[in-house]
Amino acid sequence: MKYQLTNALIQSLQLTLNAGVRTIDIDLGKEEDLAKVLKLIQDADIFVQGYRPGVIASKGLSLSNLLELAGKRGKGIVYVEENCYGPDGPFHSRPGWQQTGDAASGASYVTARSMGHTDGTSILPSLPIPDMVTGLIGALGALMAIRDRARNGGSYHVFASLVAAAAYPLRPEVGLYSPEVLRKVDERFKWEPMGPSMFVFELLQVALNGWKKVFPDLYSPSSQFTTTLTGDWGTFNLLKPVVSLNDHEATPKWSTAPVPHCYYDSSKVSWL
Repeated sequence: MKYQLTNALIQSLQLTLNAGVRTIDIDLGKEEDLAKVLKLIQDADIFVQGYRPGVIASKGLSLSNLLELAGKRGKGIVYVEENCYGPDGPFHSRPGWQQTGDAASGASYVTARSMGHTDGTSILPSLPIPDMVTGLIGALGALMAIRDRARNGGSYHVFASLVAAAAYPLRPEVGLYSPEVLRKVDERFKWEPMGPSMFVFELLQVALNGWKKVFPDLYSPSSQFTTTLTGDWGTFNLLKPVVSLNDHEATPKWSTAPVPHCYYDSSKVSWL
């Protein structure tokens, strides 16, 4: 039963992340697919890539490649890079993902310490903090770059890394929760046991179970924080966009229901 719950959560996260977007399958090793990407980039304002530094350059999609493209078209571009270890340093060329960032930054060690482990045991945080913060940094950097492009013109380079995002909350000026706060939180949510053998989705399920016990209304179909969308793959109840404006028409909203990865035909995707 535990695996079934976790598997359902994984499917839900994959689908929810694709709400309001078009997702296609592209093989950059194929000339025809690479040509489709380059055609889309011709009219793009922001290009985001998550490869290790230098990897995508061989495909003609490096920063210098896109700066050349921007110069020819007469409109700047914002080039956003997100990876595990950052743009330089001894590990910069290594692959990595959220769990790697948790380990390399010390976040998983600190998490286990907060649960009473003193023997070096490490436990992944129950929320994918590095993933979310890295994306947030990239998004904020892109928005600032678009603002500056509108004011001053030019192209801009934004960089965000998982390890930096995971390490930032551990800095002294940010600080960790005190043992007293941790105790109060544990007493309130009565978390189920978490251990080093648990994967991130299993840990997230534990967190969700605790929240649902204390805030059941937030998870009901009538919650003010959720919306219902119906698409080709059924009906989904998911979180609304974070921003809400006084002007209802201007408030961000999902335009389409969630779909699986690589759902659309790449030959039919355009900006129109």
